[in-house]
Amino acid sequence: MIQPAGTLLRARRSAGLSQAALARRSAIAQSTISRIEGGTLDPTWSTMHALLEATGWQVSAAAGPESELIAPETAARSIAEQLGRGDIDGAARDLTESVGRLIRYLDEHPGVEPPAWSVAAPKTADLPMMWSTFLATAFAYAIQSTGRAVPPWMLDVPVLPTETALGDEPSPRFRTWLRARTPEVFRQKNLLSRPEDWRIA
Repeated sequence: MIQPAGTLLRARRSAGLSQAALARRSAIAQSTISRIEGGTLDPTWSTMHALLEATGWQVSAAAGPESELIAPETAARSIAEQLGRGDIDGAARDLTESVGRLIRYLDEHPGVEPPAWSVAAPKTADLPMMWSTFLATAFAYAIQSTGRAVPPWMLDVPVLPTETALGDEPSPRFRTWLRARTPEVFRQKNLLSRPEDWRIA
């Protein structure tokens, strides 16, 4: 992912343009250019595209492997929306899809750290404690299972007061079977889940 401030500054200077000249060429306010270069404004793709083209750069976008990832923030918002509609199965599917994509990315890119945004703590979605704990712990499992360091926020979520599984309440016999297959990172939070529950095709 490009860093807008440094990229725009280099492009403008290599083209020999002042901020005012770039503003005239691109029809974007000089104050906007100044804020982008100063790192106080995160531009939209269309703004950055127009500015770079005005400096003579050829700009194209291609989806990289990171485009398949779903950030915890996005997953949390989606889960909250599903829960708001009363669709618990949909919320579970959204969580599984998000974590499964991260596992697949990490498996396919050994030794590569995931982008910071793809493992950043959610900030806006307000989830019930069980779902917040499941989300953070499942993302922690994805990272831990590939031998990478887990961000502290994923481990700092509360332990659930009772042992919980996603979906229907398991029978005592199934609960025992499930507990035996649950990775330690889940058991520490009173969660029950098998590793294969987080793999996606």
